Amino acid sequence: MHFTQRYLLRMLFVALLSALTILVAACSGDSGPAGAGSIVIAVEEVPPMIQDPRRDIRASGGIGKDLSVYETIVRAPHVAPPAPPPLDHTGYSPSDKGIAESWEISPDLTSITFKIRPDIPWHENGGKWGTVDAEDVAWTFNQAFAADSVNNGAEEIGPEMKLGFDVVDSMTVRQNIETGGFDPTWSWLMGNASFNGIVIVNKQAYDDLGESEYAATPIGTGRYKAITWTADDEVTLEAVKDHWTGSDAHVSSITVVHMPEAATREAALRTGEVDIANLPAQTINGAIEAINGRVQEIGIARPQGFQMAGNYWNTKCPGCETGVMPRPGFDDAVSSGDYPWIGNPADAANMESARKVRWALAMAVDQESIIENILEGRGRPIYAWQNILPSDPSHKDSWLIPYDTDKARSYLADAGYPDGFDMEVWIPSTFGPGTKSAAEAVAAAWRQELGIEITIDKTEYAARRPQTVDKTINVPFTHGINWIPGSTSARYICPNAGHIVGFTMEEAMCDLGLENATEQDLNVRISNNITIQDYLTEQMLFVPMFQAPAVLFAVGPKIDAWAPYNAQDVLPNRPESITLK
Repeated sequence: MHFTQRYLLRMLFVALLSALTILVAACSGDSGPAGAGSIVIAVEEVPPMIQDPRRDIRASGGIGKDLSVYETIVRAPHVAPPAPPPLDHTGYSPSDKGIAESWEISPDLTSITFKIRPDIPWHENGGKWGTVDAEDVAWTFNQAFAADSVNNGAEEIGPEMKLGFDVVDSMTVRQNIETGGFDPTWSWLMGNASFNGIVIVNKQAYDDLGESEYAATPIGTGRYKAITWTADDEVTLEAVKDHWTGSDAHVSSITVVHMPEAATREAALRTGEVDIANLPAQTINGAIEAINGRVQEIGIARPQGFQMAGNYWNTKCPGCETGVMPRPGFDDAVSSGDYPWIGNPADAANMESARKVRWALAMAVDQESIIENILEGRGRPIYAWQNILPSDPSHKDSWLIPYDTDKARSYLADAGYPDGFDMEVWIPSTFGPGTKSAAEAVAAAWRQELGIEITIDKTEYAARRPQTVDKTINVPFTHGINWIPGSTSARYICPNAGHIVGFTMEEAMCDLGLENATEQDLNVRISNNITIQDYLTEQMLFVPMFQAPAVLFAVGPKIDAWAPYNAQDVLPNRPESITLK
């Protein structure tokens, strides 16, 4: 159906829903939803509703968290983009209105005891569920921390912090921590401003409704209640009246629509059918000029490039079932001998050959051309997987990668591939148009300049991501992480039972990088990451293309003000702060 027809049907539905809500409120004596008016927000994806923390990747802890349906145990202070949120727990306070009203860290750093705020009511979807208690909080985290969990927020947290939550009393829980494993960034990782987070959900509803119905019944505590949630279609939200925080949302109803194509989102903005939508850097200026709107930036700029997957060199994994991480992608590559970019640590000559292949690929990337001709100037050259720009005082000249196709061909010849080779690359179809276009241009340059016969797989990210968990991925793929200085970034490039980015560093580097999980001194953590970057550059395990800007949202003329918080998530957030003209 054409989006204009869908828009008319949607507006009719919203009007009918509003009328029905008012009628029900009048009959029941309820004053109805908070706020007034309605808006439409377009997003690239409305994921399936998943509420079980063990299975949630980006639903309740992603769009549900950012659109204020669900809430986290702690909340970051409001930091406007583009500044990053605080990392250390010392920057967090109960006054920022997380689910916990207080917390106490044990003197030996082996536990955190949280007191839960009394009288936080659950949304009454599928029944009346009372208020949040310790059972809800402990169950939420223990599900997210389970060995078979795919929870994106939990993957950010080290195993030292995931020994489990105990119920102390009806309104108190205790998080157990391995001796020596206290992570000073725990509040960022467990709050609202990191990657897709762990949101508090209702245990009784899971027990009473059963897994299937629970998955279809969003029950949160936030300022917006989800009325409908249909994957690949839309989510309808209604503002909660008399929210427990003491402040209600200004806009009464929000419709979040699934619009994967940037051109469709732009057209809907221009016709007034959508009020907020993210657009590529290449088109957003023209769109906001046409509608008399403005740009709202959210997120932290990130490096984009190719992760050189399959180079699983280290398998020591305390969090894996046997203590050893399986690496089928590496085993297949080594046995076949058909993956020139994958090195075998047991063979020094092969390791050097593969290193030269990876460096050849990197030297054939023309970052300046990508930024000028594909991104229209909306990007920066970057050479560090750690998200450190050349202008940063901690950047090193030794990390710079020259654009030199002659030298690249020489490296390939030295490695034994003067005529190139066959290589598959994965460029997920669900990534932004700038990233996809740049990656395709790089693939074309590798073909033209280096004689590499490229096959591009455009499978969407979610469909192939499980290969990063089971370690079968062994082809270069586009991906980048918007690290904040001092992060424990090594979690994603060291052995892990869950998701990593397709390679693992050697053991000594992992030992150093993972020290950040418990190191209390920010400067030491930054220094550790610089040493890690030295290693990543030498081995060229990440072939950079550019640093992408944070996500840019076009905001229509109907909206007077909006004050989102900054986070590593790249969704519109804090809708309760939106006011209309």
